[in-house]
Amino acid sequence: MASEYYYLNHYSNRGKMGISRKAFTKIASIATNQVQNASVASRNKKLPFLLDRPVSVVFRKDGKVEIKLDVSIKRGVPVKDVCAEIQNHVADAILMMCETVPFSIEIKVSTLH
Repeated sequence: MASEYYYLNHYSNRGKMGISRKAFTKIASIATNQVQNASVASRNKKLPFLLDRPVSVVFRKDGKVEIKLDVSIKRGVPVKDVCAEIQNHVADAILMMCETVPFSIEIKVSTLH
């Protein structure tokens, strides 16, 4: 079973400190929803596929946290620019909350609204 916590190395001699997968998911969701013209995708019966987890967090063996986002973007706005803004906003939020964690952010635009 995969660990539910990302443990910070060399944080303290008195024990371990970990950040939960749910914390990363919540931080990424909130940051994404704060970007204008974008939001975390929700389940939609019109889609040919269902999104069980529009935000997923994977703790890789190399120590990196991989964040995968399925997002909805407003029609008529430049998708590339909005995705770059989402990545920057999520990265800033992760750095502010979890300062020493190496991570990557992958975005899939699932719907336009």
